[in-house]
Amino acid sequence: MNKLSRRSFLRSVGMAGAGVALAACAAPAAPAAQDSDGDDMAGDGMTGDLQIWVQHYTPTESMEQGPNNPLPHNMIQVISDEYMADHPGATIEIIRKPDNLASHEWIVTQQAGGTIPHIVWTHSFWTQDEIDKNWWIALDPFFEQPNPYVAAGDPGSERWLDQFYEIPTEAKRGPDGKHYVVPIDLVTTFFFFNQNVFDEHGLSAPSTYGEWIEVQEALLTTDTIPNARLAWYESQVGAMLYAKKDDIINADGGVASLEEVGCAMKNGLYSATDPEYGDWFRLVKQLIPYLAPDWAAEGADFNRKFLQKDVGVFEDGSWRFGYLKADPLVDFEWSTFYAPTITEADSPYAIGEAAPPIGGATAAQWALATKTEQDGIVPLAVDFLRYVTAPQNAGRMISETGTFLPNIKGVDVNPDLKEPLRAITEGLGEAGMVTYPDKIGTEQREKIAAIWTDFKLDVVTQDEAAEKINELLLEYADEAIEKNGWDCG
Repeated sequence: MNKLSRRSFLRSVGMAGAGVALAACAAPAAPAAQDSDGDDMAGDGMTGDLQIWVQHYTPTESMEQGPNNPLPHNMIQVISDEYMADHPGATIEIIRKPDNLASHEWIVTQQAGGTIPHIVWTHSFWTQDEIDKNWWIALDPFFEQPNPYVAAGDPGSERWLDQFYEIPTEAKRGPDGKHYVVPIDLVTTFFFFNQNVFDEHGLSAPSTYGEWIEVQEALLTTDTIPNARLAWYESQVGAMLYAKKDDIINADGGVASLEEVGCAMKNGLYSATDPEYGDWFRLVKQLIPYLAPDWAAEGADFNRKFLQKDVGVFEDGSWRFGYLKADPLVDFEWSTFYAPTITEADSPYAIGEAAPPIGGATAAQWALATKTEQDGIVPLAVDFLRYVTAPQNAGRMISETGTFLPNIKGVDVNPDLKEPLRAITEGLGEAGMVTYPDKIGTEQREKIAAIWTDFKLDVVTQDEAAEKINELLLEYADEAIEKNGWDCG
């Protein structure tokens, strides 16, 4: 497989400003597959009551577009209705999560109460910490079987897993090497900026960290706050500073596995007391004065700040393309730039290559709760997942909102975003990043994030932050090594 270089990715997407428009690819149904017992996995034999919660793809309350409903959608309901028409014994109920509950909090509550839907949107970095709880069904045996809804000869017709792009899908494996989520679509990130403000003050999109500082300094002299927040770029800064160690920590050059990262922590190759980590602290701290005053406030609406032209730049995901294009209140020109590169002039630890693209299969990740086994409808749930992920159906669902990229082969993407899609699916991106937060356990990850915030707010010193973070890295490494039997020799 040919990989797109980081620098090529930077050149390709640095000034992208188009929206996402995904097209469905029609494909006839293939012969029915069978489960591990040899029973039909599709057709009239599918019976039972299936509950699903699909997060972003949950139908909007109304299909009328407006400022509070810029992207009305109901394609998952349409697809469910079609499935039920073809399978008279099956019913699909789409569950709505209360808006006032955080997703993981709601999932944990529903699992504890035995009321979890059968198919659930969740993050793989949550499920990897919940393997011992027996909450989720490992999907690998089903992935090895055909998808009966894919045309003969197309990816997935002989082995369901072949439908999905290899690199982002491999990155979803848990510490036991198994898949617990079906990764349906992909995301990547950009810095969205107000083109009118930049033009008015003679500014150009930055390509290096030094240029990024200069642009923000210039915006400080205007009525516009330079940058809304610091998000994924923080991890990319770390990745660029640790680039010299990539070949040591991730010797095979592929996906940086949980085992490789955990062993790097244990063996002192990835530590908060590293000089690279120290420069990571320094460069991130330098960005803080340019952020919105409430950058650390929970629930701050940075998108609204961007729409109201209070901030000049807003780091966000590829989903923002669809929303900005659909929002009738956007009355200014906007564009994007890619994560500014840290050069050797910015840090002695940088090698001058562009950051790995943030993104991968971190959007629609649908897991199968073990409640599905208890209710005796695993064949139905798996069959429905295969039906939804067939290109002719997944394409319709993903394209309806235009907010995510497909992780399914045979679903086309707007030409303006073909290079970002190629970078995520052929290059490593965050899957190869040692510094990406999902490479450690949820408990330690959340504590480390809080320490970083305290450091940026001057609540703790750099030395204090480094000591606390290092304790957590080693705590995670020791736990994971013992639990999973990793060999860090």
